[in-house]
Amino acid sequence: MDSGQLFLDAFGLVRTPVREASIFLNDPVAGALFFAALVLVLSYVFKEQKKLPFILTAIVVALLLGLAFKSFLQEPRPCTAVPGKVICPLDFALPSIHTLLVFTLVILAVGNRSFAIYLILALFTAFSRVYLGVHTISEVAAGLAMAFFACVLNEIIWKMAKWKIPSEIHLRHDAARLRK
Repeated sequence: MDSGQLFLDAFGLVRTPVREASIFLNDPVAGALFFAALVLVLSYVFKEQKKLPFILTAIVVALLLGLAFKSFLQEPRPCTAVPGKVICPLDFALPSIHTLLVFTLVILAVGNRSFAIYLILALFTAFSRVYLGVHTISEVAAGLAMAFFACVLNEIIWKMAKWKIPSEIHLRHDAARLRK
């Protein structure tokens, strides 16, 4: 058996589980419940519970930011022109909210033991959005870029409210420098 056929056989074994996992994460309710449970489990396993309030507010900031941009830009989804592998969602495409939220978790996990798990899941989520045909690569990249902005905005909100940012959050920005 040549290496090309071996690769095709191995990909055939992986294809169905990847498709099913992609479809599962595509469902907003199932995906949200899965990610919420994952955050709770990982914060318990890695003893990172102190950063849960910061994570929650960052997710809310990211979600509001993403929904605002979707409403403003009103970019149609690629599956409206070319059918994807799932039913085309009715909302707009830019940015990918799934990618925005999961990469927000990745950014907040930098320097923590949970980082690798979040990164793998984020890369899979980004891949699955394009694989299913509901987003383009640029829409996924916009979600990633907005995740950085959401984390900085969340930090500014916490500093303005004079809340103590957990020491487990290793990405810190000087808000005073941002005001110059």
